[in-house]
Amino acid sequence: MNRRSFIAMLSLAAVLFQNLFTRVGDRVEETVAVARRNAIAFALIGLMILTAYVLAVVAGCILLAERYGAVPALFGLAGGFVVLALIVYGVLAAANRRERELARLRRERLDNRRDLLATAAALTGRKPLAATGLALAIGFLLAPKSRRRSGGD
Repeated sequence: MNRRSFIAMLSLAAVLFQNLFTRVGDRVEETVAVARRNAIAFALIGLMILTAYVLAVVAGCILLAERYGAVPALFGLAGGFVVLALIVYGVLAAANRRERELARLRRERLDNRRDLLATAAALTGRKPLAATGLALAIGFLLAPKSRRRSGGD
């Protein structure tokens, strides 16, 4: 390869890289512009929903105030929201407890499998026939279980 063809190849590579970087830069700018526009739109939507929620609470308070008086209506709404918050907290705590229990069970299952594989590895060198039986048992135990439940779903 002579010097002239090498320089031509380098300049062609430079043009190709320039084209690639320009396209990537344009795509990044386009993606950032779309993300910025979406963020602004969702912020406005959230503000409008929050305003509608506050107005609905105020309207409920006015409605209750006409029937029960202003102070009992405010205490009633405050108590109602406290009860709702406690219910949501209870549901979240139960879900977190269940997730921790499932994670503990998964860890135990993995520890049991690891111990079983270590036992199989130790037996392989000494007793090949027992190792074959153990390998079949391990294959059966570690096979993926069907997620379908028996019975009418």
